[in-house]
Amino acid sequence: MTKIKTRYRRVVMAAMLANLVLGSPAVAGEKADLDRELAALHTGSHVPGFCVIMFDASHTIYENGFGFADLAARRPYTINTVQPIGSISKTLIGVALMKGVERGWFKLDDDVNTILPFPVRNPGFPDRPITLRQLATHTSGIVDREAVYAAGYRPGDRNPLRIDALLKDYFSKDGKSYSKRNFAATAPGSTYAYSNIGATLAAYAVELKAGESYADFTRKTILLPLGMTHSGWTDAETGPDHATLYDEKVKPYPPYILATYPDGGLRTSCTDLARFVTAVLKGRAGEDGVLKAADVAAMLSPEFTAGATPAGRSAKEPNQGIFWQHRREGTIGHFGGDPGVTTFMGIDPKTNVGRIVLVNIGGEEALRAYGAELAAIWRAVLAHAPAVSPE
Repeated sequence: MTKIKTRYRRVVMAAMLANLVLGSPAVAGEKADLDRELAALHTGSHVPGFCVIMFDASHTIYENGFGFADLAARRPYTINTVQPIGSISKTLIGVALMKGVERGWFKLDDDVNTILPFPVRNPGFPDRPITLRQLATHTSGIVDREAVYAAGYRPGDRNPLRIDALLKDYFSKDGKSYSKRNFAATAPGSTYAYSNIGATLAAYAVELKAGESYADFTRKTILLPLGMTHSGWTDAETGPDHATLYDEKVKPYPPYILATYPDGGLRTSCTDLARFVTAVLKGRAGEDGVLKAADVAAMLSPEFTAGATPAGRSAKEPNQGIFWQHRREGTIGHFGGDPGVTTFMGIDPKTNVGRIVLVNIGGEEALRAYGAELAAIWRAVLAHAPAVSPE
């Protein structure tokens, strides 16, 4: 089996996906038509397997799996196959932050130093606070230093689910990995710079206020209440039906974990992830649930106003909610990419329809080689609309 490539930049993956995926007008079609189109796309691709699910706030519109979760065993990829979902995991941090706001733990514009046990300040701007909102919109000025972040991809399947020591080392001046290069040369709030470590710091703020690990908090307050019984932060807690992950040569990756697991380490299936997104759809429709409807609206609302978009923001993703991205294709959601992982998730704000595609091949080189094939699958799903508008 191949080794995990240590030089892996999830921010590069996100940018590459955004460049590949262009908006498509939605067209009504029969489920059989989408079955045939996706089957044809799979047959003509290097993709081992994937699942697709489309749904509104009350029912499933379309679901199917294609290809194989494991090529050697010829085990089919189904809507219940579990795999990591990469940065779509960050949308869970968004919900966790809003749960903290509901519980009165903090406000999004609070200085993180009022929560953390160690100070976090950009050394170039020591008098400018870094806030939870900035972390959630990638405008904090925290930078993922590649050598440190890549070292967080570790072989094996046993994850201690501890993020405190890593963050303290990164942000405390006496920490092993502290450097001025951990921060941008611009003031907090002024520039967009996608940061996985910044996202993990937001999850740590939730962990501190909850008095338990971020993994335990999200399991108890989000995953299990939504019936996501095959979702979690380790392989051991998500059941036996796991996808094998493949590299650009369609060779299996060995198991690996993320030290910064909140930013991209959630394991889930199309079916389970749809339960999570459905809860958000219900909130958009005015129904209180995992979050109050007003807090769902606040989480998804665009944070950047006209004329005040931070420098560095891509035109492909022109706005940002609380860890939920507003994309030029017209959806609100997130992409995900990691070694052996490519994922798409989006809500159509006009129809309140959610769409998810999970694929078990990925990585920077895989995306360079097969990005057009992966994007074609997502475009086909985007282009399919229910024949009858959701109620």
